Formats: sequence, structure tokens, C-alpha cells
Amino acid sequence: IAHKMIKLLGTFKLQDEASAIDIVKFQKRTNKELLTKEEYVKLCEMYYDKKGNMQVNYYFDTPRFTLKASDIGLRVRKREKYELTLKRKKGYVNQEINNTISSDDFKNLLSTGLIPDQEIATELEDVLKEQLLENYMSLSTFRISVQIKSGKIAIDKCVYVDKKDYELEYETSAPYEQAKKEFVEMVKEFGIQYKKGLPKIKRAYEALRNQI
Repeated sequence: IAHKMIKLLGTFKLQDEASAIDIVKFQKRTNKELLTKEEYVKLCEMYYDKKGNMQVNYYFDTPRFTLKASDIGLRVRKREKYELTLKRKKGYVNQEINNTISSDDFKNLLSTGLIPDQEIATELEDVLKEQLLENYMSLSTFRISVQIKSGKIAIDKCVYVDKKDYELEYETSAPYEQAKKEFVEMVKEFGIQYKKGLPKIKRAYEALRNQI
């Protein structure tokens, strides 16, 4: 089954922006880049007074990766509470629905494969067509968050499969050009060399594929 899942991971392509939802509950623009360990340590020292937190993302899809084939992400993020997130992309804008669920809801999702939140279940009804979900991967992130410019940065240390890496993320609701300009300025101010990288989930997919 694992070999079949990894093979399917490598065959799907992202649909165009027409596949995204029309009604936006939450919009954000996110710019990010990979960090070396030295750059990560440098940023942590700059913001030594900011408290970090540990979060674990549990990713869900069908055995045939139906959600990934439609450029849809579904995860549960565990911090102090459990948050179920449906994520889609439309152009340069990430569209999300974030709803809090209980620990029992999370356990039921793991055991039954059924979405415990009615709003998100309704959004995915036509995509899943009664298929059940399974947790195929988890990713742990130690995050330091700082409010800056028109948004906030996240300084992340990520652990997944057998990998560890570092990332700087800037999230804002500002227009695309402004968000991009602010991020470029920020990277220069930090004295960091820009290194474009894949999103966390895609890096984790690659690590999972290479492990099998």
C-alpha cells in the first residue's frame, strides 16, 4: 500500500486556479524561504525574547490521494487545541477554513476516516464522494512568531520523516506586490541569502518518497 501511495504522489499535477473555492473565508499571502542552520540560529538570537511553541501537523487524504489531485490540503494542527484546516490555492492567494475540533473529534477522524466538522465536510463532499480519509504523515514544527511590517514572520525548525530543516515564513493580508516587496526588504535586512524551496508539505512528500 505504501508503494502505491508514493507512486500516486508522484503522478498528480496541480489543477489551475479555477479549481479553487469561490467564497473566501480567510485570505492570506505567504512568502517563504529555506534557511541554513546558521541563519536559523541568527534569527532566533535576534528574537531571543519571543516565546516559541511546538505544533504537530497531521495530514489526511484518501488512499488514492484524491485531495492532493485536486490541489487540496487537509490537516489537523495540534497545539493547545486541535484545529482542522482545509486549504486550497487560487492564483497567489491561499484560501483556508480553520475550525477548532475536540480531542475526541480528532481520535474519531483517525479511527473512522470521517471529517468531524460539518462545514469542511460539506466543502469536500463532491471531491471525496464518500471516500474515507487516513492520516498518512505528520510534521512537527517549533515556531517563533513575530509581528513585523504588515504581517508576521514565523521562524521554523521542521522535523518530518527522517529530515530536519529550517524556514522563514512571512504571512500577510497585504496585496501581492506589497507582500513580495516587504519580504524581499526583510530578507535583505536580516542579511540572509535567498534560497527558494518547496513548501513544508512538498518537502515532506519528497522525504517520504525517498524513504520507501
